[in-house]
Amino acid sequence: MAFTPLKKILETVIGAEDLNGDIEAYKVFSKWGEIVGAKVAAHTRPVRLTRNILYVEVNDHLWLAQLKYMKGDMLKKLEGSAKPGLFKDLKFFLKGLQ
Repeated sequence: MAFTPLKKILETVIGAEDLNGDIEAYKVFSKWGEIVGAKVAAHTRPVRLTRNILYVEVNDHLWLAQLKYMKGDMLKKLEGSAKPGLFKDLKFFLKGLQ
């Protein structure tokens, strides 16, 4: 039995599920805490990537307000963790409201 590289399997799954974008961008889901830091990660989690926009669920309305001011820095961190141009924007929403 021949082994299939994981990247090829993931590309097939992403294609079958009609997910758009570069597979590199999806690494953000497993590395979120490393990218944004433990404090931010304790109150947030990425939930969806659509047309290079990362949707982030936030568990508290105070954090939601604060993250809007941190958005630029977070985008820079995301750009540093992946190929440039993979993330155009971040959209934050309160947990349970979307």
